[in-house]
Amino acid sequence: STQSGDEQTSLKDYVSRMKENQNDIYYITGENKDAVVHSAFVERLKKRGLEVLYMVDPIDEYAVQQLKEYEGKKLVCITKEGLELPEDEDEKKRFEEQKAAFEPVCKVMKDILDKR
Repeated sequence: STQSGDEQTSLKDYVSRMKENQNDIYYITGENKDAVVHSAFVERLKKRGLEVLYMVDPIDEYAVQQLKEYEGKKLVCITKEGLELPEDEDEKKRFEEQKAAFEPVCKVMKDILDKR
């Protein structure tokens, strides 16, 4: 995983290290560890401090399709479309500030495009 280095980790250990607001177990499948470690999908979660399980054995992909969840936590592939990550209060506040800052620009652009 992104936090266990070269050591293998169990789902139990992963769950024990999860953030408070994290409800899902994140994983990525691939042909080898080198391919998944350098994935842009992994970088996005690492920036948020979320751990990602590396599934690089051929049986892993089949196993997660059958398992679907562990201890009430859904297993979520980070490469699938529509991935929703948990947000903490700081991230929500920052988003609202940025939204307010860009609102005048968006309004001008909308007005211009509506006239066409």
